[in-house]
Amino acid sequence: MKRGVALILSIIMLVAVMLPVQSFAAEDSKGLEKAIKIAKEKFVIPDDFKFDYNVSTQNNKNVWYLYWNSKDNTEGISVRIDENGTILNYSRYKPGVYPRQKKFPKVSKNEAKAIADSFIKRINPAAFSELRYQDNNRSSLDDKGYEFIYVRSPRGIPFYNNTVNVRVNSETGEVEYYYCNWDDTLKFPEVKGIISMEQAQSAYKEKLGLKLAYNYAVDDELIRTFAVYIPKYDSYNYCIDAFTGDKIETRDGYYGPYYDYGAGGELAKSAEAVNRETSLTPEELKAVEEASKLLTVQQAEKIARNTKVLELTNKFKLTHSSLSRNWPDRNSYIWYLSFDKEATEDDKEYRYAGVSIDAKSGEIISFYLSNPYKEGETAKCDETAARKAVEEFLKKFNPDKFAQTEYDKSQSDEHLRYAGKEGPRDYRFVYVRKVNGVPFTGNAITVVYDAVNCRIINYNMEWFEAEFPAVDKVMSLDDAYEKLFGQIGLELQYKLKYSDSYARAVNDSQSGAEVVLAYALKPGKPTTLDANTGEILGYNGKPYKEIKPVEYTDIAGHFAEKQIAALAEYGISLGGTEFRPDENIKQKDFFILLSKIMDYYYWTVISSESGDKDIDNLYSFLIREGVVKPEEKSYESPVTREEAVKFIIRALKYTEVADIKGIYKPLFQDQDSINPDLEGYVTIAAGLKIVSGNNGCFYPKNKLTRAEAAVMIYNCLQR
Repeated sequence: MKRGVALILSIIMLVAVMLPVQSFAAEDSKGLEKAIKIAKEKFVIPDDFKFDYNVSTQNNKNVWYLYWNSKDNTEGISVRIDENGTILNYSRYKPGVYPRQKKFPKVSKNEAKAIADSFIKRINPAAFSELRYQDNNRSSLDDKGYEFIYVRSPRGIPFYNNTVNVRVNSETGEVEYYYCNWDDTLKFPEVKGIISMEQAQSAYKEKLGLKLAYNYAVDDELIRTFAVYIPKYDSYNYCIDAFTGDKIETRDGYYGPYYDYGAGGELAKSAEAVNRETSLTPEELKAVEEASKLLTVQQAEKIARNTKVLELTNKFKLTHSSLSRNWPDRNSYIWYLSFDKEATEDDKEYRYAGVSIDAKSGEIISFYLSNPYKEGETAKCDETAARKAVEEFLKKFNPDKFAQTEYDKSQSDEHLRYAGKEGPRDYRFVYVRKVNGVPFTGNAITVVYDAVNCRIINYNMEWFEAEFPAVDKVMSLDDAYEKLFGQIGLELQYKLKYSDSYARAVNDSQSGAEVVLAYALKPGKPTTLDANTGEILGYNGKPYKEIKPVEYTDIAGHFAEKQIAALAEYGISLGGTEFRPDENIKQKDFFILLSKIMDYYYWTVISSESGDKDIDNLYSFLIREGVVKPEEKSYESPVTREEAVKFIIRALKYTEVADIKGIYKPLFQDQDSINPDLEGYVTIAAGLKIVSGNNGCFYPKNKLTRAEAAVMIYNCLQR
């Protein structure tokens, strides 16, 4: 919800500030009037809302930004319309009151999808005829709305650069947001005379292909390397021409998901100084002992100033320094130093430099130097000469590690995308580490060469020690291709392709590009394959699991079928294809279900098959939240009906009320069988319709079945 609201608010509140108003002519007045009329015909806009607007030019068209706000600015409507009358954006914000605890939405996903379809048909019927819905299989109780994505697919072939996005409020059924990214000037080639899928796969193997490589992940701060098969070229910008079978570089700007790694740092004092202040744990003492072996900031600065390539004269002053743990090798520390040279009357140029140095070995890990250009300056050398200069530098600066690398042209060419129309003024070169004759994608040396001033301006070395598994028994390349095409597969797509001269220009519009028909890997899944098993791997090096609703094979006709299926739709499930509804539920499995209706956010999906670490983390969360007490932990034990109610009422934060004695009226014939300390819990649960009796009895000591647990959790969301 927060993401959607933030997006809507940013459109309504900020677009006026960001867009320049052009000179207003008579024809502009007519265009504005037309845009307002279209907006008021399509949308309900209260008469007492304040109005404002802006106009800009996009792809040689006037685009009108219209926005209306309530007098107290608590509600807003924003509409973007081009001069042809096409509605490109719509957003509506209303303050909402949402329940503190999770509940099932009033509007189902299928109902919301029908609302989104109808909205698009009404707003842009011509576009709707070309759209293909992309189901992301995500339904969340956390977000009070549904996001629907439609891909433009002329002739049934996807063109991922053009999409329509619609958000529907799951409580009210109102459309909150509509975004249309569309270029009606593009021409799409006919699907005639193209090569077959089999021919495309052969061309992919020959012209693009996979390569064996090492990758890594970090588990509990330990680096784990593994062998993988990955595409030789960027999967999103390289593909196979559907007519000729040739390799083509599209540079169309469409990318799949990215995964970021984070890092933190800490600074330790000397052991003697810290011990005088306070007592330390053994772990803290170990950290301090490590820090006492590190370089001082003065020693690190001396190394930087003695490094010739940095040109740190006495005019450069050290302005900032920090010591941090490195990533991903947490046993290493890095000094980060920043230097500035202020402008003077003799030298009016402000300069700066940054250096990172291994705090144990003194090795320079990276540096960057300011790179001012004077107007009209152009490159004095080409890419070949620049690369030669870089490699001569590396042979002297870091010969041992450079000897273990291999030039990677595909990564080095990335800089061309950001060069101006006059061509690149600097060049980026990437040298990937090789281990056992196999490239290790996690380690590389990257150097940027200033072709105007003929000097190195950036150096970065990602390098760490790790154990590498042997690769002599990995699957064959042919088997890897079979896995790639079987699990991910090629797809016929329309792609944007720019001319070489245009690819060098920084321009966000699609003008200057042509649409080509190509075979490319289907988007949406990682393209990393385990070299031993062929499984698709996620960013953490573990098998990738596609997000999709669980469909159980053993609940048809069961009394709890409706409840179990409804929970599974929103990710409240136990994993697997069998629910085993009549089995007694284990405590850990009950908590897996219960945690999913609480605000438990964890990076991995918790299920019955989750490892001990994930389950331990779950219990730590539940203990912090007061749902379970440490002495009540019993992962594999069955849960009784009264225990289940106790945990649920605690999760709902009614513990203090439930613990009050002597105020609750007996509701069940077997009230005497209920633990006296839990009478309030059972009564509240019954009052909230989370539980009900059977023939007037609650059966508190009966073991809870998995189906009964699902019904209780379902009833919690029905309140």
